[in-house]
Amino acid sequence: MYIYRLLTNGGQEITREGLLNVVAFIPALLMALILHEIAHGLVALWNGDQTAKMYGRLSLNPLKHFDWIGLVMMVLVGFGWAKPVPIDPNNFKKRKLGCITVSIAGVITNLFLAFLFAMGAVLFSSIQVVPYSSMYYFVYFCYALCLLTMRLNVNFALFNILPLYPLDGYRLLSCFVYERNGFMTFLRKYSLYILLGFVVLNYIPYVSNYSPLNLYIGWLGNKINNGFEAFWRLIFRV
Repeated sequence: MYIYRLLTNGGQEITREGLLNVVAFIPALLMALILHEIAHGLVALWNGDQTAKMYGRLSLNPLKHFDWIGLVMMVLVGFGWAKPVPIDPNNFKKRKLGCITVSIAGVITNLFLAFLFAMGAVLFSSIQVVPYSSMYYFVYFCYALCLLTMRLNVNFALFNILPLYPLDGYRLLSCFVYERNGFMTFLRKYSLYILLGFVVLNYIPYVSNYSPLNLYIGWLGNKINNGFEAFWRLIFRV
């Protein structure tokens, strides 16, 4: 379980650092979920649709955005989804452009947040402090917060761009194909079962390392995270 790995620093014993990881996970998760959804609503508003605003989805209140199944997935495996923002494409000034920009708004926001917090992770990791002092734990918490925010946002972006209902990738795909064709109908009916199947594969011994989500989010996510950190190390020369 993702929280357990954070608490035990990858399966070792519980430490103060592990406890700080869990504490840092909470604001990191809230930022990834809430700002993702607000981005959808704001871009819809800019395109002429006030539906998200009327339903209170431009709020920073996390309860407005949580989908409890998606939240459980975030806690268990480190990626998931929030409650889809209601939009009415009929209100868009330019329907297709509106649908496309709203679909990708959350993913772009997550990647931008990951890029920014990668800077913090690089800077805090370069600070030299006395081990196990008060300053050490403060710096560690700040580092953990930045690192987890970066990783969760990348995971969230990669997961949500999958073409499965009700994720953003499905919305984006529906901008280019007829939504009532057989394939899209199949996705609407069975995407949740496909997602649950992917999660189950993550917990089967000898299979989890080769599960589709681990190979996709694990490999590509690490590449993106490493790229963001490498950029800031180059800028600050640390």
